[in-house]
Amino acid sequence: MDYLFMISILILAIGWPILIMGSIYVFIQGRRVYNLVKGSLIGNLTKTLVLTVLVEMYSLGIVCTAFMFCDQRSVYLIFPVFLIWFIVFLKSLKVLRQAKIEAEKIAGK
Repeated sequence: MDYLFMISILILAIGWPILIMGSIYVFIQGRRVYNLVKGSLIGNLTKTLVLTVLVEMYSLGIVCTAFMFCDQRSVYLIFPVFLIWFIVFLKSLKVLRQAKIEAEKIAGK
């Protein structure tokens, strides 16, 4: 079996489940933070962060998936993009957790 095909299947098999589960987690956590500090700067930043992360994640997922189906050699481009996306996604989760802690302090909970 062609190694490029195997890498593309691996990216899809790992990427889409992480994307779906991660977006559910980001949405739920973002909503919790937002509900703690509605109308404040932290609430607005959290809402913006969550919406931006979700739009970017699904846009990247759809474009990369389509690109891999069009040309298997695109794996050479998509794999580094996938790794960078994953690192940024983890950073977003960290920031969201920190925002929740700060929001709980502000809300007195």
